[in-house]
Amino acid sequence: MLDQTKPEAQADGVRHAIDDNSLTPVPAHERKSGWYLSWLPAGVATSLLQLTLAGTITALVGSAAGLLAGVLVAAFVLAIGWLFGNIARVEGLSGTVLPRFHGLGVRGSALSSLAFAIMIIGFCASENVLLYNGTLFALGWEDSIGTRLLVYGVLTAAWIVLSMFGIKVVTRTSSALVIVFLLLLAYMVFRIYDTSQVTLGEAFAKAATVTAGSGTSRFFEVIGILGGQGAALILVNADYTRYARSRASVGGVNLVGVIMLDLVGIALGVLVLTGGSSLAGDYLVAHGQASPGGAAAAAAALATTNTGAYFVIVSGVVGFVLMYVAQAKVQVLNVYSGSLALANLWHVLTGRTPNRFVMILVANAVCLLLIAAGVFSHLSGFISVLGMIMMGIIATAIADYYVVARRERRSRDLVEPVNWAGVVTVATASLVSYVLSETGVFPFGFLSATVLCLVLYPLARTSVLKPKTVSHD
Repeated sequence: MLDQTKPEAQADGVRHAIDDNSLTPVPAHERKSGWYLSWLPAGVATSLLQLTLAGTITALVGSAAGLLAGVLVAAFVLAIGWLFGNIARVEGLSGTVLPRFHGLGVRGSALSSLAFAIMIIGFCASENVLLYNGTLFALGWEDSIGTRLLVYGVLTAAWIVLSMFGIKVVTRTSSALVIVFLLLLAYMVFRIYDTSQVTLGEAFAKAATVTAGSGTSRFFEVIGILGGQGAALILVNADYTRYARSRASVGGVNLVGVIMLDLVGIALGVLVLTGGSSLAGDYLVAHGQASPGGAAAAAAALATTNTGAYFVIVSGVVGFVLMYVAQAKVQVLNVYSGSLALANLWHVLTGRTPNRFVMILVANAVCLLLIAAGVFSHLSGFISVLGMIMMGIIATAIADYYVVARRERRSRDLVEPVNWAGVVTVATASLVSYVLSETGVFPFGFLSATVLCLVLYPLARTSVLKPKTVSHD
């Protein structure tokens, strides 16, 4: 009898690992320590895309101002992320399922799932583009339909396999690759400053290379980029902190995330892209891809479109391996979070519980569509706009949990199909923030969306848009 039930038990275990509590609270026996979970945001924040954004930031405002912007945004994202991540811990729910109960209602949470899925899968698409460009550069291949099918096909298959078995496999993959990445990166940085004419002091004192617009307007643009991706980090971290055992663990996960994303990520960009620019320029001139007079401009352009090429130029085979290690760990995490968002979106729109593996396949299919649509070329604006919406959703959930819910008697079995107070607040705050940002009245859209939702939601919820609840399965 035992032998007959063992395969069934194993099959149930595999199914549970794949599903990974995508729509249900994480049980107590599956909770993890903060140290264990902190490897996940560390993996997200060390990638080609983050180095590319760091290159864009330093080009816009210079190294020192870029790091200052990182510090300012990190403090804000840490505070908001800790509050939101603690709700995920208490409820045991992912960042896109939480708004069902706090802020948007069951069907209203489709808004959070859609916005987050587009952003995180957009990141996934951009990372794939960078890896594709770096692969062509390293191997000397021409861009063609055949190479796209080959490279993107292999990458997609790898991300599917590595992300399908839930939080345990994802964490092990990320933690191992973070260590390998940091070791290889240390070697690469040593190579840069051992062979180039640039010193560390010169790299961190590098001035802006973009001269269009005022320095103030460019600094505000950088703040907007960092704030937008900060909103994505908060939701990603909530997918991990739902497994946390304590409030301190939540703080640790968010602290690691903001340090790696807003400080270490920018610093690595300065070290690699600024420090390695002369080596990249020399390489491009030697291979007939730039003139001596245009070497610096060509190297700067390469830093914002093909970061992986820097790895290959500086460290050869080691750099090529580093490029893939950097991407493997972050793409696994992107697909993991994207599949959770799509699972909630499917469930609230159809009423049917999805198979998370199917959502992984859908996430990768959407990723390929976004690549074809050229999302990478519109990345900065893409991040800023979606960041406003997502920060509004996060702030609304915080206001609901810490302010409104303490005044209402609530049952977990009774939730609203649509929390109109939350939906209207998020829509209004996002629109107002976008207009203020575009007109230059107040350039920090993510910040205005946060403040507006924190203030307006409790007022709307307790006055003109009071709740109407229904049973929840």
